[in-house]
Amino acid sequence: MVRLRLETDTPGFFGDICEVVRLFWPGAAIALDQGERVLRHTHQRQGDQWIERWQLEEHQAAYQAPVVEGGLAEKRCLKRAVKTGCFLLMRQMTGVNPPWGSLTGIRPTRLLYEALGQGMSLEEGTDWLCRTFFVSPDKALLLRDILAVQRGLVEPGPGRFDVYVGIPFCVTRCAYCSFASGELGDGQLVEPYLEALLREMEACARLTASLGLSPRAFYMGGGTPTALTAAQLSRVLEAARHLFPDCVEWTVEAGRPDTIQRAKLLALKAAGVGRISVNPQSFSDETLARIGRAHTAAETVGAFELAREMGFDNINMDLIAALPGEDLSAFAYSLDRCLALAPESVTVHTLAIKRSSRLHEAGYTQSDSGAAARMVDLARSRLAGAGYQPYYLYRQKYMADNLENVGYALPGRACLYNIGNMEETAPVLALGAGAITKWLFPRERRIERAPNVKNIQEYIARVDEMVQRKYHLIEGGTHP
Repeated sequence: MVRLRLETDTPGFFGDICEVVRLFWPGAAIALDQGERVLRHTHQRQGDQWIERWQLEEHQAAYQAPVVEGGLAEKRCLKRAVKTGCFLLMRQMTGVNPPWGSLTGIRPTRLLYEALGQGMSLEEGTDWLCRTFFVSPDKALLLRDILAVQRGLVEPGPGRFDVYVGIPFCVTRCAYCSFASGELGDGQLVEPYLEALLREMEACARLTASLGLSPRAFYMGGGTPTALTAAQLSRVLEAARHLFPDCVEWTVEAGRPDTIQRAKLLALKAAGVGRISVNPQSFSDETLARIGRAHTAAETVGAFELAREMGFDNINMDLIAALPGEDLSAFAYSLDRCLALAPESVTVHTLAIKRSSRLHEAGYTQSDSGAAARMVDLARSRLAGAGYQPYYLYRQKYMADNLENVGYALPGRACLYNIGNMEETAPVLALGAGAITKWLFPRERRIERAPNVKNIQEYIARVDEMVQRKYHLIEGGTHP
């Protein structure tokens, strides 16, 4: 493991610098007071220019950027300059060219939107990304394609917001999972949880209605919502239909094929749910067993065909690139099986080994550098050939090959909730344990958040406090 002592004139950007170093050395241990190798950074101002000088042993790099003075703009531009200088040094040392260049943020689309806001065309903006942040032309083109699909869909309109309802229960826990969810177990927490959830839903619906706000899209995620019984699903969804009647899109992450049954699909259909997910992750039974999925590939096909038989005509399927034990041919097989079913959308995730996952606890690391990139490239090519368009993208820490997750959809099938949430252009009223409400204040150009506690038992006990947080955030008032 690489161990670095960082000496810098800008210690406030310590975390940002660490992110850049780990683009090249994922496991690097970095500290300000100890380390076997010394990474030095000096920040100077010369006239109207900032000069960032970097050195590690005999390797040196410098970056120059125009000075920006005042407030958040100064901090943002200085951070970019510091990170870019570090990136140039690391690239020189390692000879590695990360596909996303010096970008470490989770929403690279924002930068392209920023370029458009400055009067650039899509083509000029993608060129700017390549020159300024060293993004590969292929990834810049992917962003351009996404923005082209999002045109007219990204803004929800004045007074509109999206609704997220979280069901934090799963039948088993996947090895890569880091979500705030628990195994269903004996189910004793489910009813108390639903009672608290409905209480939160009702109180927040009163708030938004009193302010004249109108919901646009509804999304139930988890966990696995279909871990609930059909009666429980109906109870929550019927309440949501009553409380948020104006939603034009209703999505439920059915997700795990082993939880999808006719009675549950009937409950979804009766509640007016139009979009569901049936998520294989892989079509290899060996891989599914390895990652803790309690279903087979055949059950995935059976669940999908049952949903089709019952009239669901907007189905998403998730695949994960770089799962343990899978090479390019194994991923290609899963991709082919998925395309043969012809879902309306396909989300291609890149494996991210989060610290709270069982894969991380087991010490799993990706052995074949570049394998994930080959899988992601193959998916993009095959999906494009089948008529799918990329419509949203986000990145996470600890992703294989520093890649991305991309949602693809057939024309006219892009999910409004996914776009608004990922681009942070739609306020999200988020309900349930671990859910994070994000509220936009356009005049001040800011986003504020009200997180719910993750622990299910704490959520049940403190649900009134969770409601109060939203009242303070959205209205600035007090829950009556």
